Parts: sequence; structure tokens; C-alpha cells
Amino acid sequence: PGEKRRGESLPPNFTQKLESQQAEEGADIILHCELSKAGVPVEWKKGTQILKSGEKYQMKQKASVNELVIKKVVPEDSGDYMTFKQKLESQQAEEGADIILHCELSKAGVPVEWKKGTQILKSGEKFQMKQKSSVNELVINKVVPEDSGDYSCVCGDQKTKASLSIKGRKRNFTVSWCSGFKFACSCGSLFLTLLFCIFVM
Repeated sequence: PGEKRRGESLPPNFTQKLESQQAEEGADIILHCELSKAGVPVEWKKGTQILKSGEKYQMKQKASVNELVIKKVVPEDSGDYMTFKQKLESQQAEEGADIILHCELSKAGVPVEWKKGTQILKSGEKFQMKQKSSVNELVINKVVPEDSGDYSCVCGDQKTKASLSIKGRKRNFTVSWCSGFKFACSCGSLFLTLLFCIFVM
């Protein structure tokens, strides 16, 4: 039973990806892909354009199989078609951890851009961008509370967005050294003590 629950919590992945096709003008074309889970919503795109069902395009879903029907194709229909299948998921983490955000497209090698808010992220010591076939990953090393915010993966004019919340570590302060000084006040026998302490984290 425990193994079944773990399997059900895994994100869906492509068991069959889109394949390139050639066709004669006027034909009806069917592009299809298959996921590891049934009923997962997908989004169809031609390049960066989101496709909508209508006279030209028809989207169908049969269990885990998703189909895009292109009616009466013309040369202008040529191009790259893809689905933006697995979107980013929001995460929470402790300060100091390494975080991985990832999303998946139906086509491999499609360029994407990672952002935090409106800031474009670049690979370096803090952030690392990876692309493994159709999966795109953003690795954030040794997160701190300032890394909290909204992150997005942008493909053309489309994007998937998720929030990251970092919980800071508790700071415990201990006294390592103290010294006191006593001063006499001229108005009677009143003494004031000034205490200096050094605190370390």
C-alpha cells in the first residue's frame, strides 16, 4: 500500500512524445502524445502561439493520450508544435538547502528563459540552468530567505510560474564575555554600573 501511494504522488511524464510528420496540402493531420497518467491537462502550441479548439484545430484527450487534429493543412501550417505539459510547482524549504524547480515540454531542446519576478536569471554560482531532453531545471544553491519569491520558466510568450518560500534558521545568541564598570554620582551615595557584554551567534 505504501509503494502505491508513493507511485501515485509522482508527477506525470511522457511515455510517447510527438513525432515529426510530412503531409500533402489539404490533408488532415493528427499529432499525438501519451502521458503516464490519464486526464492530465495539456496545452498545445505552434512555436510560441497557444492553439485553441475551433474549425482549424481540434484537441482530444482519450485517457492518457492527447491528440491535436489539424484540418486541411496548408504550407503555412508547417512549424514546431508542442505541449507545455508539466508546470512548475511551488515549494517550501529550509535555509541552506539546494532547490530544484523543473518543468517539461513535449519537445526536446526548446529554448526557455528562467526569471525571478521580472529579473532574468543567469547561470553562475547561485543559479544553474539544466536541460535534459524535454525537461528544464533551475537549481538554486544554498537558499536564503531573500531567495523567496515567484519564479517562472518562459517559452516564447508563455510561461509557467511557482512560488518559493524559504524558512530562515533560528539564531541562538550566547554571552561570551562581560565586564562591568561602577561610577559614583555626585548627588549622594548613588552608584551606577555599566555592563558591557559581547554576544556571539
